[in-house]
Amino acid sequence: MTDDDNKLSRDGRRLALVSVAGALGFMGIEFAGAVYGWPNQLMGLLELGICAVFLWVMIQAYKLWRARQSDRNG
Repeated sequence: MTDDDNKLSRDGRRLALVSVAGALGFMGIEFAGAVYGWPNQLMGLLELGICAVFLWVMIQAYKLWRARQSDRNG
């Protein structure tokens, strides 16, 4: 395995961990908001932050996919 393969593997694992952390964070925010009765404005702001995390994951996943495609095609 080359250094590039190792880097792509590490990046993929990092994206998976960030995605799972974002999902758990979303569920935690929803639970806390329901338990403590947080206002809709605050919930919307927190959910917007989670959406930004998922957008970052999608952009990075696309870049990772393109990098793997370019490595495969030479």
